[in-house]
Amino acid sequence: MKRIVLLLLASLPMLVQAQNVSWKFFDRYTKAEGFTSVQLERKMMRMMSRQAAEKGDEGLAGLLDGIQYIRIVALDKGDGGQFVADAEALATAPDNRFHLVMSETEGGQTTKFYLREAEFYYYSELLMLTYGTKETVAVNIYGQFDLKQVARLSSIRPQR
Repeated sequence: MKRIVLLLLASLPMLVQAQNVSWKFFDRYTKAEGFTSVQLERKMMRMMSRQAAEKGDEGLAGLLDGIQYIRIVALDKGDGGQFVADAEALATAPDNRFHLVMSETEGGQTTKFYLREAEFYYYSELLMLTYGTKETVAVNIYGQFDLKQVARLSSIRPQR
C-alpha cells in the first residue's frame, strides 16, 4: 500500500501537467487588470447538456457533457502584444504538445486553433487565439470532444 501511495505522489506532478498545460496562462490573465474573463466549469457544462437534451439536441448534449470546462479571456482595451506573445509561446512550446490545426487572417483579424490531443485521461485541449484590430481573445476548451462538433458551441447564445 505504501508503494502505491509513493508511486501516486511521485507521478502526480506529471499527471497534473498532462491534464492542462494552459492553466498558468489563463490564471495570470484572469486576474490581470484590463482583461475580462469567463469560466464555465463542469457543473455548468452538465446543466447546459441537460437543457440541450431536453430540447432534443442529443449531439450538443453529448458534446457539452464531455467538456470539463471552457475558459475565455479577452483584452478590454490597449495593446495585446504581450498577451498574444504569451499565448503563442504556450501553444508552440514543444513540451505542451499543441499542434496548429487551423489559421485564418481576414480583415485585420488573425484566428488560430491549436489542439493538444488526449493522452493520459482521454481529455483533449483546444486553444483558440484571435487577435487584431477588432478584438484580442483566447478561448480554452478542455475535455472529451470531437473537433468537428466544437463549432456547434458558437450556436449557444445567451438569451437577452
